[in-house]
Amino acid sequence: MSGLRRARGYSPMSATPESSAVLADVLATIRACVARGGTPVVGFDLDGCVFDTRPRQVHIFRELASRRGFDALYRVEVEHFKDWSLANSMRNAGLAEAFIAAHEPEVRQWWASHFFTTEYVLYDHAMPGAVSFCRACADAGAIVIYLTGRDIKMRAGTEEALRRFGFPYDDVSAVLITKPTFEMDDTAFKESALEAIAARGEVVSYFDNEPANVNLFHERHPAAKVVFVETDHSPRPVEPVEAIPWIRSFLLV
Repeated sequence: MSGLRRARGYSPMSATPESSAVLADVLATIRACVARGGTPVVGFDLDGCVFDTRPRQVHIFRELASRRGFDALYRVEVEHFKDWSLANSMRNAGLAEAFIAAHEPEVRQWWASHFFTTEYVLYDHAMPGAVSFCRACADAGAIVIYLTGRDIKMRAGTEEALRRFGFPYDDVSAVLITKPTFEMDDTAFKESALEAIAARGEVVSYFDNEPANVNLFHERHPAAKVVFVETDHSPRPVEPVEAIPWIRSFLLV
């Protein structure tokens, strides 16, 4: 997996034999659990994992560009979002430093007031292959749990997005768990949800794009196939532990 470990950033079309083998191993583990009479549980984060949030961000930028006459913001495309810094995203699009210095606070305020809303999650795209893989997990007999840092106020839009793209959801084998409040730390929330998830069956796999989260699941469920999805993540200086495989795509080769 060393080649995957050196690859950073969004690359959701980059299916490789190694990443395909990781996904196949998860499905095989689900089937083995069912064969011995168990109830397998597979967890997925949403933002930056099975949903690509960059189209949401582009839409937010373009709304502000239109409203304020900031035409330079139209140059920002999905490939320019490589981390959580909006200033870096504007630099990646070639915007002038003078423009960034003058307008980044307003851009950040506009972004923050729209990104974390139930209406704007509907601009996300499903990651290529993510729906097919989630369906394959459900078809193999797993309970699919979407464990997200989105809070309860974003739930309605999240449910609509899951249905819109065809993720397994309106089924007894799929569950959405959202944060009770926006202010709660994502990793602390996911840690608090571990007991409820484990109560549903045997946790056989978990996918997340945040290193702290995959490390937490690997510690608590060392026998599970915990997978780090390399897209973007918080700037905290945390790396996935060595035993955790990386993927950049849910597509198969």
